[in-house]
Amino acid sequence: MKTASTLEFALVGLLRQKVQSGYDLRKTFTETAMRHYSDSPGSIYPALKRLQARGWIEAEPKDSRGREAFHLSQEGVAALVEWLSRDLTREDVVFRVPELMLRFAFMDGNVPRSTPIRFLEQFEHEFGIYVAELRAKFERDSFKKPVHTGLLAFQHGVEGMEAQLSWAREARRRLEEDVR
Repeated sequence: MKTASTLEFALVGLLRQKVQSGYDLRKTFTETAMRHYSDSPGSIYPALKRLQARGWIEAEPKDSRGREAFHLSQEGVAALVEWLSRDLTREDVVFRVPELMLRFAFMDGNVPRSTPIRFLEQFEHEFGIYVAELRAKFERDSFKKPVHTGLLAFQHGVEGMEAQLSWAREARRRLEEDVR
């Protein structure tokens, strides 16, 4: 079976929190930073139908407004936990950081505390290697004259990634401290 999309996992994560209708889910996407996953009915409702066909969600009876709400099935919970618990790869940190942050956001209450700590350790390791490679390339190229906007944009990207790496270290420290 084809793996679920990031949008589908976002819906599963939100439905794990509480029973919601498609309208409620669209509202969450519209009103939060999750908007880039799509608040379009043309994306959300077909994704809900796929999740229902997969057996990950089940429909509640329609309410007085005619809205159908959904809740997560045991299969959906298992799929969510598996997704949240996956090891990180080099490709993840190079191409899928927004998806990684979505996974991280849904970890509390769904997986043991050791899972987000392991996630952050893996993120630090893989992302740290990648950022060090980019920093080295920037340092080699930064001596070229004249300074050009492409190089300055590259610097912005490297420094932004270094900030993400710093965040991961601090987040892991705080989670580990919380466990003690």
